[in-house]
Amino acid sequence: MAKQLIKYEADGEVFYVEAERQQIGDDDDISRDSNGIIEGGKFEEVIAGLKPVANSVLGVLKNISEPAEIALEMGIKLGAKAGIIFASTDSEATLKVTIKWQKPK
Repeated sequence: MAKQLIKYEADGEVFYVEAERQQIGDDDDISRDSNGIIEGGKFEEVIAGLKPVANSVLGVLKNISEPAEIALEMGIKLGAKAGIIFASTDSEATLKVTIKWQKPK
């Protein structure tokens, strides 16, 4: 699959992400600069969509026998048109959860 560059801004700094070209509809309405680089916008706004997902998962898991520690890993892809896409590789999960309990002392 073809690669494309997406330009983001975070804390006033510009950085680029190499992403696979998406097959989600027509990309004629995507804003590109004169070099064909996609304008992704403010990175903080793009990743803000992760917060409700993380809060939902962690909110449910906190109620499981009061774990000492919960770790949540999300597999994501950045796309020009769709923003954040939860990554999928065949049957692999896009959310990995680790829960730890401690024995009472």
